[in-house]
Amino acid sequence: MKQSQDFPQADSTQTYPRGRMHQRVVPAYRVGELFHPDHRLWPEGAQFNCGPGHYELVLFHAEIGADLVEAVRRGPAEFALIVEPQVIVLAYRFGELIPWQDIPYSWHLQPAARQVIPSVVPSSEARSLLWITMVGARDGIIHAQRGMTLSPSFTRTLHTAIRDQAARSFDPEECTGAISSIYLEYPHTVDRLSIAAARTMGNA
Repeated sequence: MKQSQDFPQADSTQTYPRGRMHQRVVPAYRVGELFHPDHRLWPEGAQFNCGPGHYELVLFHAEIGADLVEAVRRGPAEFALIVEPQVIVLAYRFGELIPWQDIPYSWHLQPAARQVIPSVVPSSEARSLLWITMVGARDGIIHAQRGMTLSPSFTRTLHTAIRDQAARSFDPEECTGAISSIYLEYPHTVDRLSIAAARTMGNA
């Protein structure tokens, strides 16, 4: 599948001052609301996607206490990016309470509304916004939200990786094989950090 002008282009790269967000890219849902009106139960894990104006990382946890909410809302956050032609892996941690974990991403496996191609990075200082949402796996309610900027180098690496992936033809078997290869050779997230193409602290 080749990139087409019919694909929506995401304005997900802005020159954000550190720690500041633009109102336009904040998701419509809020803390205390259901993440999805038709779902109250979610498998534990994470989702990562590229939406209009921002990236989004959704964390699904069964047990969410005040300390975990505080870690997501205000704790130090770090991100790493593993890039292969058929798959991208986003690794993340939030302080000590959410140690290194990761989620694989394929542009071709996203719903049509989420098959957004990031814009070309306009300048060396451009930073993307990552919006983090924590959802209760047992109640479907949003317990915490936070917007963080990604460093310019991380932004460029992520944008380029998604654009290159979207422009490639897609083979489901190759994608599955690429994921299996990474996770078999590097069985733990901390092991996979050794092959990361980029790393950054949130708001760095």
